[in-house]
Amino acid sequence: METLIQDLRLGLRAFLRYKSITAMALIALALGIGANTAIFTVVNAVLLRPLPYQEPDRLVTIWEESPERGMYEMPVSFANFRDWVDQNHVFEEISAYSFASMNLIGAGEPERFPVVRSSANLFSMLGAKPMLGRTFLPEEDKEGANRVVILSERLWQRRFGAAPGVVDQALTLNNQSYTVVGVMPAGFQFPVGFSYLGKVQSGPIDLYIPLAATSEETRRGNYSFFSIGRLKDGVTLDQARAEMTTIEGRLEQQYPDTNPGIGISLVGTHEQTTKDIRPALLVLLGAVGFLLLIACANIANLLIARAAARQKEFAIRSALGASRMRILRLLLAESVLLSLAGGGLGLLLALWTMDAMIAVAPDIPRLDEVALDARVFGFALAVSLATGIVSGLIPAIQASTPNLNETLKEGSRGSMGTVGGKRIRSLLVVAEVALSFVLLIGAGLMIKSFLRLQQMNLGFNPDNVLAMNISLPPSRYPEARQQAALFKETLDRIQSLPGVRSAGVTTGLPLMLSISGSDLRVEGRPEPEPGDIRIVYTRSVSPRYFETLAIPFVKGRDFSDRDDSESLKVAIINENLARIYFPDEEPIGKRITFDDGESWMSIIGVIGDVKQLGLDSAAQPEVYWPYAQTGATSMSLVVRTATGPAGPLQAVKTEIQAVDKDLPVSEVKTMEELLAESVAGRRFNMLLLTVFAGVALVLAAVGIYGVISYSVTQRTHEIGIRMALGARGSDVLKLVGGSGLLLALAGVAIGVVASLLLTRLMSTLLFEVTPTDPGTFAVVAALLIGVALAACLVPARRAVKVDPMVALRYE
Repeated sequence: METLIQDLRLGLRAFLRYKSITAMALIALALGIGANTAIFTVVNAVLLRPLPYQEPDRLVTIWEESPERGMYEMPVSFANFRDWVDQNHVFEEISAYSFASMNLIGAGEPERFPVVRSSANLFSMLGAKPMLGRTFLPEEDKEGANRVVILSERLWQRRFGAAPGVVDQALTLNNQSYTVVGVMPAGFQFPVGFSYLGKVQSGPIDLYIPLAATSEETRRGNYSFFSIGRLKDGVTLDQARAEMTTIEGRLEQQYPDTNPGIGISLVGTHEQTTKDIRPALLVLLGAVGFLLLIACANIANLLIARAAARQKEFAIRSALGASRMRILRLLLAESVLLSLAGGGLGLLLALWTMDAMIAVAPDIPRLDEVALDARVFGFALAVSLATGIVSGLIPAIQASTPNLNETLKEGSRGSMGTVGGKRIRSLLVVAEVALSFVLLIGAGLMIKSFLRLQQMNLGFNPDNVLAMNISLPPSRYPEARQQAALFKETLDRIQSLPGVRSAGVTTGLPLMLSISGSDLRVEGRPEPEPGDIRIVYTRSVSPRYFETLAIPFVKGRDFSDRDDSESLKVAIINENLARIYFPDEEPIGKRITFDDGESWMSIIGVIGDVKQLGLDSAAQPEVYWPYAQTGATSMSLVVRTATGPAGPLQAVKTEIQAVDKDLPVSEVKTMEELLAESVAGRRFNMLLLTVFAGVALVLAAVGIYGVISYSVTQRTHEIGIRMALGARGSDVLKLVGGSGLLLALAGVAIGVVASLLLTRLMSTLLFEVTPTDPGTFAVVAALLIGVALAACLVPARRAVKVDPMVALRYE
């Protein structure tokens, strides 16, 4: 311990003596360790930390599926769910739930909140206990007896001032009275990171009510619920899959009309929560790992240069009796001390980086759980120690075996470095360039992929369009006629506002998941076989909705106010549906239905395809019908303005409140904001990978500069002789620049091979770009070679200015 303390004291004095080298090393270490710590903090919270429930490894998410129709992770039928509960022997409990939203009035300004409707046993199955009150009773999970609600701690604090007397208080939700029976503790959230159709459901849940499935919802063909179960102790996921598959097969035989080809899928809930974000996080973790290796190579180069300048010191130590292990331990202690200091700076950088990452991050599951904990501190310490050992080992081994005769004979000149040392430094630079090439290729592919995504045709124009949600309480507006009348009056008022060009409503905005699907039938055609049934997405819209979003008409007409509940039922289809169902026919005038012929709709128009599920998703077959013929309690309002959408916002809200003062307006955003949110995940991955690649490029340039600069210093005498013998400045430039170019070319060649192997791992993150895109490879190779030549420029110019007389006296 005494000698260790002495080594650390000597190392600290050495760092203070070589301030420039120490500063460069600390910057490189802080960047490498900080980036790794920041990404690991996210990985730890999202991928490694167990879900915040009791024994979360036994929780399983249950889906239904229809492989014949290419449909996976389908919502489940409540009727099937009840059969699972009765017939399975592998689950302790199974719970069903669904999503809704409800208007809260009478306790301040009207607001709309996301709601989970859950089976009464959900909270006990999760092992979650309320901080106030109780959870649901089994008898409350019945229609008519479900007028109870559980609040989130967040809503309790914000809306009710954390009043302990909130339990047993009555709330008005959707114009009906509900009794508060409990408040969940801070940190509880269900579901965590729930994703459907590849998108995370955003927004925390603030209200929980009993499921109390209606008679329509319990119809066996109605697939509108989600399910989660807890495995019995000792039961594996494979055993559960086998039994549940048997049960589902039995149900298919019992109910061939509603369950044809319906299968079941079981996924661990933790895996289900993280499966969409896992590939991106692992790619980013690999990227910062490469960045750390580049930083290690840089530090090793700096330490080799410093060790070369200290060869005489090490020779004297050896001559005075210091063993090779003693010198090796001294140098490793110095490098570890340096890496620990860099790790401390990196930890501070990680704190700042995490804040920046969270600010620009998309809907990443469990992002609110990201924090520095013992595991993160342990990771930072381990990375710092490993970095110190890895980066210091090669310089330490080389410096611990000095040639006493040669070194001591050199007198005051000091060591000029060995051939082996020069080779090691060159190899380290080649490795830096190769690793940087891989990172730059990844960033280049992501940038090109994102640009391709941005160039996709949306099918509508988002400029100057404001969007918001309006939801009616069903108890107050129970009939379709009442719902249509309210929305019509609202639209009439808004369209008369100055600065408003047009307005419309829809049951689902583009780029969102607020859509429903059904089986389409065409009049005069036979019933399709079960394997041929295609899901068609449906939306209810108002007249002028297509005009407001600038969705073009291919043929036919728009809806009008005459298309109401008293008139002939009509529909508008998109081009995709026309191509699939009417490839060689005129679709206008054809009749379609979704309910086995009870209600036929005549097609009156065909519109262009719209990117409904996201820019990276193909257009789906769609049918639109007039909202006045069907009614809807929840609609999205879109308003196209003459200037910016923010101007008439308050006037629009005032008109809505004038129609019904208890109607809350929620999720107010511009269509451009919704568009940005739809690509937020890809933008996030691209930005981080680009930043890491940029840092790697700078470190590689510094590494090349350091090697070439050191080489010029070592070869000063040689350059002087060459110039004395007639060498021109251009010859010296070629000599010095050629050395750097050779290192860069070797690194690029290795990087190309490594990239061809590694970029395939990120294929799921790309859009219309192959992992081996030749254009990206060519641009990155040219960029790296250009940066290498630029890094050689300063030492090359210094070499050209060498005075031959001074250089010859150098010896």
